[in-house]
Amino acid sequence: MKNNFIALAYLLFLCSINLYGQETKEVNLINLDGSWEKEIFKFPISFAPSINYQGYEEARFPPIGWSSVHHPNFWSYTFAWSIDKKSQITTNDLETDLQKYFDGLMKVHTSKELKEHKTVALFIKKERALFVGKIKTYDRFTTKKPISLNVLVESHFCKKQEKLILLFKFSPKDFTHQTWEMLDRITLVNNYCNQ
Repeated sequence: MKNNFIALAYLLFLCSINLYGQETKEVNLINLDGSWEKEIFKFPISFAPSINYQGYEEARFPPIGWSSVHHPNFWSYTFAWSIDKKSQITTNDLETDLQKYFDGLMKVHTSKELKEHKTVALFIKKERALFVGKIKTYDRFTTKKPISLNVLVESHFCKKQEKLILLFKFSPKDFTHQTWEMLDRITLVNNYCNQ
């Protein structure tokens, strides 16, 4: 019975993403095979319209375990943004954008009982193009409880196209957990500036 409930919750999550997602074209920013679930969102994203970018997001979910609380892949996934931006991203930009993103995704702004669960995001810049952070948000899809996600963000500026490509990797697991071995292998496609 519990497994049926988890499967149903995951199915509802994918359906809700499909309602928000808009397949605009064949987008391939992330170098993953077809076993990973793929969703495309066009900016401005319908559930977070105040993130003021033009471009799109490619979200990818592992073939097993994303919605299973006891699986190592629970809430472990990736997405990439290809956005029109004439400059590099800052830690403040990431914090603000991801707070809006997750509050919109979790419907924190529309639900009285969820308002206490507003997203908090904190980032530090580790290297020129690598950011590390933590997001505290609410999991409305499976546990209906607060959740903390560790985050790695790679930033790639395409100067000629005046475009910024961001690769996000998320997991509630510590960076030393085996799940991060899977996430660390995820890369962008070679010609991401031309996508």
